[in-house]
Amino acid sequence: MAGSQDVALEEVFWRSPQHLQMMGGYLHSNNILFYFAESPFFDATSNNASLAVQASYNDAFRHFVETREAFESRLKTMQGLEFMVAYDPLQAAAQSEAAFSQEPSNIWVVRRQMRRKRTGMDDEVIVLGVYYVVGDCIYMAPSVASVVGNRVLSVVASLTKLLNTASPLPIFSPSYGHTYTPPIPKALDSFSQPSSQLSSQFQQSKEATPMPDIQAQAKASLAGASTSFSSNEETRNLTEALALLSRYGDEFMDETPLVGEPGSFIFSKASDAPSSTRQVSRENAPVPGSSGAVPAKAE
Repeated sequence: MAGSQDVALEEVFWRSPQHLQMMGGYLHSNNILFYFAESPFFDATSNNASLAVQASYNDAFRHFVETREAFESRLKTMQGLEFMVAYDPLQAAAQSEAAFSQEPSNIWVVRRQMRRKRTGMDDEVIVLGVYYVVGDCIYMAPSVASVVGNRVLSVVASLTKLLNTASPLPIFSPSYGHTYTPPIPKALDSFSQPSSQLSSQFQQSKEATPMPDIQAQAKASLAGASTSFSSNEETRNLTEALALLSRYGDEFMDETPLVGEPGSFIFSKASDAPSSTRQVSRENAPVPGSSGAVPAKAE
């Protein structure tokens, strides 16, 4: 009955048209468990196999295998591993509305479960596996751990691809920080040109330029933007440095300069007048090559 289990049963399905023809050509409530017993999903040590063997050699047990109700009723009196039908499409169609009863789904659900007897209490039933039969094909339902594991693996694979694609994109500069697009300062002459002229020039340049592949175009745009940004940054830094020099170049921290070495600084001329006084004296001083000294006042 049970076949080799070298491969994962969740990844295979089983069907046997030969056994189906021997059982009447179609599946119904009384032969679904016996058709399932021929598949590799069946366990030969279960109570189903034990009861089937007893019925084949003992006429007293033969009536248990004639109908599924009698077969499952006998299984419920036993303890151990068993296979039970959890969903019968024919029975569901008969109990439901008339529209559905004419078109049964033909999907059976079989459970593999462990039954344990408890004195004075209901039986303890632990579901070990679920199988579904579609037509004459039998599939094993995957476990929740397998489904969640596959979904997590798919998410991790997608995130890995995203990180590999996005990791070379950020660009860092002291002025702008981390950016995904190169910061390109606008040229001064672009403000003087109207937008219509700029759009026409861009359209002409776009029409005259052949379209390269996407990767080459992206690399060229990044390289050009980086070069333009570096050149404009250097020009701006030089302009700011010259402006600071022209504004604060003649200022000093101390009016009286210090001389000496670290640890022994002294004032060079403590009695010198402030810089404003020196500037006034410098303006009143005689110019070299003039007519002579300032005449003294008459007494």
